[in-house]
Amino acid sequence: MLNQMKRTSISNGIVSCATLIKVLTLRCFQEHNFEITPEQFILLDTLIDNSDSEKLYQRQLGVLLGKDRANVTRLIGILEKKGLVKKVADSNGRQIKRIIVTEKGEKIRNKIYPVISEIRESYLVGMEYNELKICLEILNKIKDNISTNTKLKI
Repeated sequence: MLNQMKRTSISNGIVSCATLIKVLTLRCFQEHNFEITPEQFILLDTLIDNSDSEKLYQRQLGVLLGKDRANVTRLIGILEKKGLVKKVADSNGRQIKRIIVTEKGEKIRNKIYPVISEIRESYLVGMEYNELKICLEILNKIKDNISTNTKLKI
């Protein structure tokens, strides 16, 4: 069992890494004058990554992104105003609408994606495949623990 100091160090390390990644990404977006924020990019990227496999609705986006309904609604609204996504009536006759990326949205995502990939690679430098695999397994366990042991469902 890890003592409290080590547990605190691990928790602080995770938070610190997340903060640094967020700051690095935001700085990069500002330097490149991208017309959307990193948060908006992640929503676009998630929609495109999942477009072939399933119809995505607002609720599923929330689950995939780990965001609450209000945040997802806000992000979709902003992207919709910019003409990057649109809501399409579902064929099942209910009032639920699918969220799809427009051609303009795809172009912006494709413009930003190589820059984001480069940033992500920069903070994974020197890590072996097995290390990354173990890291991902640990992060997924932490996420599952948070989801199971709290009211935060991700």
